Amino acid sequence: MTPTLEQRQQIHQLVEQLPSETLQDAIQLLQGLSNRAARVAREAELLAVVQRCLPPSQQERWAVLRGKLAEETLTEREHQEFLTYSDLLELWNAERVEAVMELAQLRGVEFKVLYQELTPQSNL
Repeated sequence: MTPTLEQRQQIHQLVEQLPSETLQDAIQLLQGLSNRAARVAREAELLAVVQRCLPPSQQERWAVLRGKLAEETLTEREHQEFLTYSDLLELWNAERVEAVMELAQLRGVEFKVLYQELTPQSNL
């Protein structure tokens, strides 16, 4: 709900009555909260990139295609489908590494430790 003009004027009058030290403290507190909220939002975005995966039906299809590749029984169409999945997963893996790098920097931790924590199947 947006404050009315009268409410904004009342707020402005109250702020003007505050001692300058209190006002500065309030501004610093609000800036700190704003920075924290922005950091938490960015971490959530990065975690979404790290945790991104194929839907279950596509994971199953990927597994079937990998099996056929190992058996050397892929048709040309299946081979193209396999390459499409491979390209997507390769892109996602690169984005995942970049996201973990930024997240490690934000949290002030080592990349390798955080990467292994967030992607336990990795062997860095």
